[in-house]
Amino acid sequence: MQRFIASFAFCLLSTVAGATEYSSVLTWSQRVVLSTPASGVVSATPVDAGTRVNQGQLLVQLDDRPFKSALRDATAQAHKYKLNRDEAERELARTRELYDRRVISVHDLQLQEIAFASAESDYASAQAAVDTARLNLEYSSVRAPFAGLVLEVAVAPGQTVINTQQASPMVTLARARPMTAVAKVEAGALAGLSAGQAATIQVDGQRYSGQVLQVGAEPDADGRYAVQVSFDPGDTLLRAGRPARVEIGP
Repeated sequence: MQRFIASFAFCLLSTVAGATEYSSVLTWSQRVVLSTPASGVVSATPVDAGTRVNQGQLLVQLDDRPFKSALRDATAQAHKYKLNRDEAERELARTRELYDRRVISVHDLQLQEIAFASAESDYASAQAAVDTARLNLEYSSVRAPFAGLVLEVAVAPGQTVINTQQASPMVTLARARPMTAVAKVEAGALAGLSAGQAATIQVDGQRYSGQVLQVGAEPDADGRYAVQVSFDPGDTLLRAGRPARVEIGP
């Protein structure tokens, strides 16, 4: 019973005018480790830990010369197979005309149809190789999938990364807007809490409007439930791990 009271007091700070205040800790709303399926030599890492980045901003660049060369080669091959395919199509048209005039046999027509199908298949494969080469060139750049804060850069220029079997972690990125405040609540305090409720989050004296994002369904090792509150700090850069207070209205 004493343990319950002490633990409850840690989470439930006060109740004022129907609003309940909880101590909480800030966490990122999203945290991802970024990499690429491409292998190569890192040529640039234009960001550092702590850098705020925009969506689409370059985080890591591999030496793209091998990828550009592969794309040029695939494009040239596709052009060659297109010429072959176009010539086979013209030859098939001439063969069909001769067949309609009963100059050649059905066997001759079938052979030309097979030749055209083979040329068309070669061209389709060459086009697929161009698509793959173009995609690999895109993979030579690692870009931010959303605006956020760089937490770690795990590679450096000159480093070789081999991602054929398993992608090597390159950059850890956190979404700084919105942020999440997590309060640990005893089972007895869960009554009346539900997703969507309006909430106010206070960090270092600054107040932000938010709402309850999720009420945990299972307790942690201490028997408490996580209540997540989402809010937008605007242009203020907040960091995970900082203490906060959450007020949830009636």
